[in-house]
Amino acid sequence: MKLWQKGLAVFAAACSVGFFFLAVDVGPHQEYVPDPVAAAVEDTVPLPPDAYGIPMAGYVLEHGAVRSGETFGGLLSARGVDQNVIHGLVELALPNFDVRRLRAGHPYAFIFDEDNILSPEYFVYEEDPVKYLVFHLHGDIGVRVGERPVHVEEKSIACTVNGALYNDLAKAGADPILAMKLADLFAWTVDFYRIQKDDLFSVVYREKSVDGEPYGTPEIVGARYISGSVVKEAYLFKQEDGTAQYFDDQGKSLKKAFLQAPLKFSRITSGFSGKRLHPVQKVMKAHLGTDYAAPYGTPILAVGDGIVEKAGRTGGNGNFVKIRHNGTYSTQYLHMRKILVKEGAAVQQGQVIGEVGSTGLATGPHVCFRFWKNGVQVDHRKEELPNTQPLAEELMPAFNASKAPIRAELFAAEKVARGHVVNF
Repeated sequence: MKLWQKGLAVFAAACSVGFFFLAVDVGPHQEYVPDPVAAAVEDTVPLPPDAYGIPMAGYVLEHGAVRSGETFGGLLSARGVDQNVIHGLVELALPNFDVRRLRAGHPYAFIFDEDNILSPEYFVYEEDPVKYLVFHLHGDIGVRVGERPVHVEEKSIACTVNGALYNDLAKAGADPILAMKLADLFAWTVDFYRIQKDDLFSVVYREKSVDGEPYGTPEIVGARYISGSVVKEAYLFKQEDGTAQYFDDQGKSLKKAFLQAPLKFSRITSGFSGKRLHPVQKVMKAHLGTDYAAPYGTPILAVGDGIVEKAGRTGGNGNFVKIRHNGTYSTQYLHMRKILVKEGAAVQQGQVIGEVGSTGLATGPHVCFRFWKNGVQVDHRKEELPNTQPLAEELMPAFNASKAPIRAELFAAEKVARGHVVNF
């Protein structure tokens, strides 16, 4: 039975506590989604000599997955473990683990001496694919925390854009989640609404696995985006104090004061214009914003840090939010289905401030994004927006040394994707 899968879901469980050591799940939490469990326990199988850090031979394993409503105390009691032993294990586990965190769908195992399969010697609970807890049930009872080794592999891939980047990366053999990672990485420098067919993305990333199964999400260490003569690059650089940040090939921080757009993925349906036919009023008038179409409920992001100046509703704008970023810049987001911030609240770049809707004068779900500079509405896509600080000059040699092998991998991946090296 495959005990762990990559997908995530949210489980909510109610708590009905009898004795502390019979506690069940409490509160909402995030879970790995297991395969459907027809039976909580499978047949006993031979135990590998190094399973869960137990080197002794002569044991057998009985494994299963926690069912909804099952508890630590209930599982052990059903195997004949004394209540005093259970209570003692609960106390011993507390520095590292609260048994109320036993979650539905997580794997567990009972380990038996092969000469006595009626009384388990150990109980093992897998908190996640890496961390597990071993409870010794006989003699000197005890609790030990163990961890499986995490294997990290560096990979590179490149693909040309033929449709949706998500699908293109998947067809090239990469984890599609890289598309979301790339969107976050290049959010300040690449306008994803202007990506053209045959544009190219290349990426070097680190992928983790446990026992041959993918674990966590990939970490991008370098990436390039090529569109004609335009090349955007990003490299992860970790400094001596442990901080890590992405920089372009010249050591300039990728993070800017403003994101390129208030949505991650969408399409522009109407740009900034001094004159256009209004889709509802059917008259020619200025459109001093950019319309991004997206499904109802799509998260709308604050493009920069700031203070919510207004959050309300008017007839034409519908539900809207206006953010003052500093003495020069302000932004406004119109036609929201739902507003998720209040006037006067401080917001951070990338924070969800509302949901896409069609309130006010709108023919379909979209956000009309407006950008003010010194009190005048301007086309944000044509503005030279401020950058953050570049790397200190004394760090550039270390950055260049770190960048060089990653850049070489990106070039090699691009050569495979296009059949020749481009834009060196």
